[in-house]
Amino acid sequence: MKKKTIGIVIAAILGLAVITAGVMKAKNTEKVASTYVSVVEVEVEKDFDSTLITEGTLKSKEQRNVVSDLPYVIQEVVFKEGDKVSEGDILLKLDVKDLEYKIETAELSLEMERQRLKNLERQLSESSNTLEIEKNLENARLAYENAQTKYENSKTLYDAGAVSKEMLDSDEANMITAKNNYELAQKQIEEAQNKEDLKSNIDIQRKNVEIQEISLKSQKEALEQSIIKSPISGTIVQANARVGIPATSAAPLFVIEDTDNLEIEVGIGEYDISEIQIGQKVKVTGEAFKDREINGVVSFIAPSATIVSTGTGKETQVIVKIDIPNADNYLRPGFTANVAINTAYKKEALVLPYETVYEKKDGTKVVFKVEDNKIKEIPISIGIQGDLKQEVISPDIKLGDKIVTNPTEKLYDGLEVSILNSIGEQK
Repeated sequence: MKKKTIGIVIAAILGLAVITAGVMKAKNTEKVASTYVSVVEVEVEKDFDSTLITEGTLKSKEQRNVVSDLPYVIQEVVFKEGDKVSEGDILLKLDVKDLEYKIETAELSLEMERQRLKNLERQLSESSNTLEIEKNLENARLAYENAQTKYENSKTLYDAGAVSKEMLDSDEANMITAKNNYELAQKQIEEAQNKEDLKSNIDIQRKNVEIQEISLKSQKEALEQSIIKSPISGTIVQANARVGIPATSAAPLFVIEDTDNLEIEVGIGEYDISEIQIGQKVKVTGEAFKDREINGVVSFIAPSATIVSTGTGKETQVIVKIDIPNADNYLRPGFTANVAINTAYKKEALVLPYETVYEKKDGTKVVFKVEDNKIKEIPISIGIQGDLKQEVISPDIKLGDKIVTNPTEKLYDGLEVSILNSIGEQK
């Protein structure tokens, strides 16, 4: 029994020793199996900017097609394709002999219609005082009745031998004159009573005059348009006008483009358009002008979006126009161009690679800084986003800080870590 008891005690001691050894081994294993991380240092990037890359085609900022609405034969062509013209320069003249004859005829017709109107207005003026005409009619009636009575009396007296033949003839002549005046007054009162018809005729005649004036004005304007001038300053890029053939609107006589001021029209996706603003600087390059980098500026952003077909399907885009200077006419409309729109810029910025930023479930963006081999979680905000790096903004971030790359949810404040160098060895 004593031996058995001693054996149990020895077994217990040996078991305790084994457990203690296991615990110590576990602690040592935990110490060796530390969390390893790769880091990069915070850098200062000078002249740091963000650019949006796209492409488009150069075209003239202003283009005009010169046409003629007059079907007259071209008499003279002043400029040819490739010539530079200024606004108002005479491009060509039309043969307008028939038009000049029509203008002369229209001027004569207008004068005749105006004269007819004057005559009608004069008649209306003469018949406008109805009261005076009525008084004249009454006076003429009384004068005629008195003259008629006197003549009848003189005729009776003449038959009785009481008056001479001269007296009778004189009274008869006075009666005839009075009768004529009375009839004339009757006619005037009839005309005065019909003055409403006269007013209507005057209104019609005034419209006739107006029609003739419009016709004459139209033909004079056509005569002015027969001398065709350049609507803008630019270069004639296409000339179809030929002497001896009619000018028609089927095709433009000239195509004029302002090649001194070009623009590029590009489509910006709906997810990027918020970064585009009027006045932003643009760098333009192209295969046709490899030795140059052109500086442009955003001049127009369409107020609405359109849906366009692309190689990968349909995309919602907003049209953006970029002004391109071309004072030396080195560039040509139609050139393909690569466009880099500078959407943001800083003289100096603290930057980190994109793979250093971790976004938490609540949307907070953080980075994990390593200090004294321990993790420190630091909330940040994102500034300018470049091609490979982005600006990080936080009062707790400074130049040279070591930041974990490709962080995971397993990192937390106070976690002890070991830093690996570029080949994965403990640092």
